[in-house]
Amino acid sequence: MTRDFDSFSPSMFLSPSALARRTQRKLLNGFWLAAFGLFVYEIFFTGSESVLSSAAAILITAAALLPSYLWCAGSALGMPIFPIFALTFVWTYGLPLVSKHPTVVKYTPESHLFAGFTVTGFLLLGTFIWFQFVKYAPPIPKSQLALNSSRGVPFFLCALVANLLFDISSTAGWLALDRGTFAIVRGVILGLSALGIFVLAYRTGSKELSKKQSQLFLSLLAGLMVTGSVGLLLISAASQFVIATFAFIIGRKKVPLLPIVIVLICLTFLHYGKDNMRGKYWFGEYKTQVQPWEYPAWFSEWSGYSWEYLTRNKNDSISAQDSKEKESFAERSSVIQLLLLTQNKSPGEKPYLYGATYAILPQLLIPRFLDSNKIASHEGTYILNIHYGLQTRKQTAGTTIGWGLLAESYANFGVFGCAGLAVILGLIYGQVSSWSINAPVLSAKYLFAIIVMTLAFQTEYSAGVYVASLFQSSISLGGVAVLFMKSYKTPRLSF
Repeated sequence: MTRDFDSFSPSMFLSPSALARRTQRKLLNGFWLAAFGLFVYEIFFTGSESVLSSAAAILITAAALLPSYLWCAGSALGMPIFPIFALTFVWTYGLPLVSKHPTVVKYTPESHLFAGFTVTGFLLLGTFIWFQFVKYAPPIPKSQLALNSSRGVPFFLCALVANLLFDISSTAGWLALDRGTFAIVRGVILGLSALGIFVLAYRTGSKELSKKQSQLFLSLLAGLMVTGSVGLLLISAASQFVIATFAFIIGRKKVPLLPIVIVLICLTFLHYGKDNMRGKYWFGEYKTQVQPWEYPAWFSEWSGYSWEYLTRNKNDSISAQDSKEKESFAERSSVIQLLLLTQNKSPGEKPYLYGATYAILPQLLIPRFLDSNKIASHEGTYILNIHYGLQTRKQTAGTTIGWGLLAESYANFGVFGCAGLAVILGLIYGQVSSWSINAPVLSAKYLFAIIVMTLAFQTEYSAGVYVASLFQSSISLGGVAVLFMKSYKTPRLSF
């Protein structure tokens, strides 16, 4: 049974294609400014002494920016999933080639160029396939499965509150859940929270929320970033902020520069003291549980370590730990060193894995409560690190090294694996983006596109982690669809 969108406003819908193209073009000037700045930086300010390395970085950057240009120019419609995915290659594959990355510089300029051609070819092939799905708007369906507008906002606000309480309870040690139950609860809450952050940030940007709702959302987002950082994993806070920022930009068609600068400064500052905190509370003899009332002291101590690092006398000798911190900060976003590793070692020194990290994917779809011996979602990453001698099996129990989808595909099948990955991601991202065109923001199709987009900028995910995360989030969305969504007739909009 379908119902009219009597409680939905036309602004809840993505604009018809003509209006969508016109509004997206508002971002085109910002795109050209950012692109110009990137190329100027790579050519004149990196200090790269190799023409080949610079050429490789420029090729990657150009290919990574192409999908964003198509979307900002209005040539591509729908959720910009592939453009966001491609943009991550600027800082994960392009810039490290010319920024004197401590691991990347160990490889020859010829290796850099070969890696550059590999990444560029992958991006261009993926862009071509994705573009076939999004250059035209599909017919508007007669009905849509969606949340009611009056219920959607309170529902997602409650999801953010649940995430906040879960984070507080988890870091304080208040939860008495077995491993399987904890994983299920965590997956559901994080999945709904990611959806909530995007939807509420989008509607804040498009000015569809009341002032009180917007203030509540921003307060909850700030709280989530704080509680997510307490565990000394800044990636959690960064991911939430990136999701909110992209959603706000899509809704407002403007870039919130001041919040971006403030958050970037804060996260960078805390990063300098992160290793000291981890050394003391992760690997030392001190407790790792933090109560809510201890947050001020916790962040004060953390800030103290960061300030100590930044104000250290330049003439002081740099210890091995300090050197590790510097390298950690420089290497944090880069994964091209792993592609360089595989291209230099395989297939000569190390044979290709021929799908070993993909063969485990079906096992990851089995709920842990049905299989207590279920492998970890990072098992594929463990296989890669062990195969290439980066870690032992014992070392993977403490920490791991993220590879990303492209380097993993090369480790399995070489350049043919990279081409296959481009085809698969181009098809998936293109189809999901096509579903989001002219769909209500609170519809099942649009919310699923949000889930896929949140995974698009997870640069270190292997296929196993990616599939497991997508599966868990999709289950959460499926539950919402069954319990709370209704089928509504699509209103006839005139502009």
